[in-house]
Amino acid sequence: MPSQNPSPVIVLVDEEPTIRQATARHLREASYEVVEAADSDEALKHLESSSAIHGLVTDAHLPGRVDGHELAGLARRRWPDLAVVMMSGHSDATSGPVPTGAEFVAKPYLTTHLVPTLNRLLGRGS
Repeated sequence: MPSQNPSPVIVLVDEEPTIRQATARHLREASYEVVEAADSDEALKHLESSSAIHGLVTDAHLPGRVDGHELAGLARRRWPDLAVVMMSGHSDATSGPVPTGAEFVAKPYLTTHLVPTLNRLLGRGS
């Protein structure tokens, strides 16, 4: 019997509960395990408390000590193998550059682009 690959664990950060919950449901339907956070401080606690996290999906504009751009950059520097996807309701990265190795997905396209982007970053079949 082939061994089951564990579902990749994603930290999802968005201050808007309805968007966060809908995005989490979408990721779970694609066989991701999702840890939700409402701000950058909560997200950092999750990232620092577990070595089993495979990815970070963060809104560009967040409450907390750092915004989503800074969170994404910090995560890429501290955990270079972490898949990082920034999302925003704006059509571009408005408050700073997307960190090297990270990807950007506009929120209107989350349901079509987020899972394929994560799959590609994690080397996971679609």
